[in-house]
Amino acid sequence: MTSRPKKPPRKPRLISYREFRAGAAANACCAGDGTDTTTTLATMIARNAAGTKPAEMMEEVLGQGEGTPVHGVWHHALIGEILLVCLRNAGHPISDELIDEVIDRGRQIPGGACGFMGTCGALNSAASAYAILLGSTPVATDQREKLLAFSSRLAARLAEIGGSRCCKKSSYAALETAARELAALGYPFPEEEFAGRCPFSASNETCDGEDCVYHPARRRADA
Repeated sequence: MTSRPKKPPRKPRLISYREFRAGAAANACCAGDGTDTTTTLATMIARNAAGTKPAEMMEEVLGQGEGTPVHGVWHHALIGEILLVCLRNAGHPISDELIDEVIDRGRQIPGGACGFMGTCGALNSAASAYAILLGSTPVATDQREKLLAFSSRLAARLAEIGGSRCCKKSSYAALETAARELAALGYPFPEEEFAGRCPFSASNETCDGEDCVYHPARRRADA
């Protein structure tokens, strides 16, 4: 029995990253370059925020769904900063220089990286905080291995949740995974309930609704 020849893959169609970034408001997650006003204001607010719970701090900084747009590059700098600020508030020796560094690394992550490069900016921000706490560099073999393993678990969690693009969903996934993983490094966080806590869903026209684990309906369903 002869097997049928495999169907050749379809011809790739060019979708220009530069043109997409310059597109309509629907592509707002790609706008900005990390030096935008929202990133600057959000990181300033987070630096002086109180508390030690990452998800709670993110919601406070971003105005409970009323302060900033749902999608945007500010998540790339903010998520790692929130993790470090929470640890500093808990008494860990986190200097201003370390916070400056995690913000700077986040500013380097381009908007839309999740769909064009396969790496989410919010996840990368959490990974940057993890790298700083580990002391990872490209030539620090053991630390780099641990960082790459952590990054793979971040990506796996977001892929497991699935659904449409949502910077808040990515941020919750990053904070939830990082809080658990950092505890193993000696950086514990207070327990937080992540399922069903999102106050941003009403502001997101492409929200997955009950299909998203962070949607408020899931809290009622899981209660």
